[in-house]
Amino acid sequence: MNKFGVILIISSLAFCVDYESQIQPIFDSHCGNCHLGNSSGELNLSNYENLMSADVVVPGDHVSSVLYDRIIRDNAEAGDMPPGNAELNQTQIDLIAQWIDEGALPEESNDVSGCTDSNAINCDDEVDTLYFP
Repeated sequence: MNKFGVILIISSLAFCVDYESQIQPIFDSHCGNCHLGNSSGELNLSNYENLMSADVVVPGDHVSSVLYDRIIRDNAEAGDMPPGNAELNQTQIDLIAQWIDEGALPEESNDVSGCTDSNAINCDDEVDTLYFP
């Protein structure tokens, strides 16, 4: 694996999916005719609050989410979304699944727990400042 591959893996672990810049644009371009202005099926995807109030997303569990179920249905099945041949590609489906599994947050979460001092010797122990100022 080259350096680029390692950087890509590390960066994908460091950053979560951002609803506004990554998920909402998918809804805007693929779901807009039915679910942005007129809320077809009582689902309005025009913003995060409307989506989450519809109870179609189970944060942390894409498999149990109605939204995910609808976007992975075959075009021949009833209730497939988007209907007809306007399918989402696998990258878009995977991104939505990842966003749901990460907690379906309204914005990217970069919460870091634990020691964040890159110069620390050991975050758990007191450091003797006589030796390590």
